[in-house]
Amino acid sequence: MKTKAWLFLVLANLFWAGNLIFGKSVTADFPPIWVSFLRWAIAAVVLIPMAQLVEKPNWLKVWRNNWGLLLFLALVGVVFYTLLTYTALQHTSSTNGSLINSLTPAVMIVLSLLFLKDKISVWQGAGLVLSFLGVLTVLTKGHLLGVFSTHYNEGDGILLIAVFLWAIYSIISKRAQHLPPITFVAFTAFIGVICLIPLLFTQPLHIERISELGVTGVLYLGLFPSIGSFLFWNQGVKVLGPGKASITMNLMPIFTAILSVLTGQELLVTQVIGGVIVIAGMLLSANLMARGGRARTKPVGKEHTGVI
Repeated sequence: MKTKAWLFLVLANLFWAGNLIFGKSVTADFPPIWVSFLRWAIAAVVLIPMAQLVEKPNWLKVWRNNWGLLLFLALVGVVFYTLLTYTALQHTSSTNGSLINSLTPAVMIVLSLLFLKDKISVWQGAGLVLSFLGVLTVLTKGHLLGVFSTHYNEGDGILLIAVFLWAIYSIISKRAQHLPPITFVAFTAFIGVICLIPLLFTQPLHIERISELGVTGVLYLGLFPSIGSFLFWNQGVKVLGPGKASITMNLMPIFTAILSVLTGQELLVTQVIGGVIVIAGMLLSANLMARGGRARTKPVGKEHTGVI
């Protein structure tokens, strides 16, 4: 059973890595707003009947009792985070995107420290600093001393904003743990789609630019990262707990780098070095978090995750 759980977690991160690879290629055919809209529209079409079949929720009651929370999470996690991510991928590489995204657990810990008064150990702090230095290595192409004089990629800056939004989403989403997990994501996906509709007119869709690869990519985004990763991740968390599961998130930069090379993208030496540093730092923090968080493991079915 545990072997299967680890496999589910590995697949979840593989699908999330594919989101960055396909997300970058799809933005050549579709504007970022349309990528976000189509991705979550596909996910909502699948998740709503799935939730009805598996969890049989009272949709009106769920909305009436949680509309403010659901609207906030849909705006932050579905609309703004997804839109910023695909906008950033127009300007930066998927490898950079993956490495910057790997800062999310660190940002979550810092925000929890500041606003929730959580405590971290010295070694956890060291792991966070090490991870930050790894990302900085990538952003400055190895010239750490030139951190203030380096001309940064616009996409990298947008992704950093997206990471903070995702960390906020992840912290606030803990308040939705009383909701059935599939229903929760189905609701936020549906609300996000509705909110994205007015924005579609700001970035017109040019049908003549759409290729078969673009259509395939959009289908991938809607099915695998949005639904497959969600189901696999929650199944793995049920068996192993969130502490151990979080360790596997360090696989995403590795998968992204491998997929980037396979699809013909260039892999820089500084990206490899920075990636190793990031993963080392997050493993240091995640291992200590797993040891200290076993007693706080959440009940089965209560671990929500949004979709990267």
